[in-house]
Amino acid sequence: MIYLIFAILFSASLALALRISETFSDNRYGILVGNYVTCLVVAFVLLPDKNIFAAGSRTAVLTGIVNGFLFTGNLVLMQKCIRENGAVLSSAFAKLGIVIPVTASILFLGEIPTLFQLVGIVLVIVAIWVINSEGDRGCGRRRRMGSAGLLLVSGMADGMSKVTERIGERRFDALFLFYTFLTALVLTIILAFFEQQRTRRKIGKMDFLSGVAVGFPNYFSTSLLLASVSRLPAFIVYPSFSVGTILVVSFVSVLVLGDPISRRQIGGCGIILVALALLNL
Repeated sequence: MIYLIFAILFSASLALALRISETFSDNRYGILVGNYVTCLVVAFVLLPDKNIFAAGSRTAVLTGIVNGFLFTGNLVLMQKCIRENGAVLSSAFAKLGIVIPVTASILFLGEIPTLFQLVGIVLVIVAIWVINSEGDRGCGRRRRMGSAGLLLVSGMADGMSKVTERIGERRFDALFLFYTFLTALVLTIILAFFEQQRTRRKIGKMDFLSGVAVGFPNYFSTSLLLASVSRLPAFIVYPSFSVGTILVVSFVSVLVLGDPISRRQIGGCGIILVALALLNL
């Protein structure tokens, strides 16, 4: 449970770092390049023997590469969905992607929740929808393909931690993360190049440094999530990780950053607290 708690705290730190970085940079690809460079460096430093071609690591390498593509695809689809449907609805679909790994773990991995935990899972989905359903109304007709794709890819990206835990070896977890961030960095650099060609904007110093600040919590939230699903059922880890992050970010945003909060969001946070209690009974 301690790994899950710290994964939530680092995930919330990542969201808050992205929120604060907007003050210093508005080049999203510059931030992402700095982020993935930092993640890759940390991943290499934490490799036990610094051997990125270790014998028997083929599964970790392949799943890491797939995860890197999912990370980047999630980014591209999020941007597309935001253009079509707005940020609030897009965020809701991305977070609702937890339905995929949770359902898969119940159906295929034999991780059966109790009745209370099942109610908690349903409340998590309700809470995410309540918090993110305010605003962006009237766009339902345009959301079909982009939103469905975002939900699918986001859920698959979340679920790769559980897949790796089941088919891989724990001694190669650090290598899995290294190839995840290496792949994501290469793909993001390619996207940044095309964006620069289109806008004629180069990645500046503050863009990169803002990404560095985001990279540290990004790496540790990802690695601790992997450690969590190695020790706890997916139907506890993924809902708790998602709504726990929302709860911490909301708390800090309101009390520290002075962001406004609506009644709907307060109600959603209340549902989250009940859901977390039921999930951990």
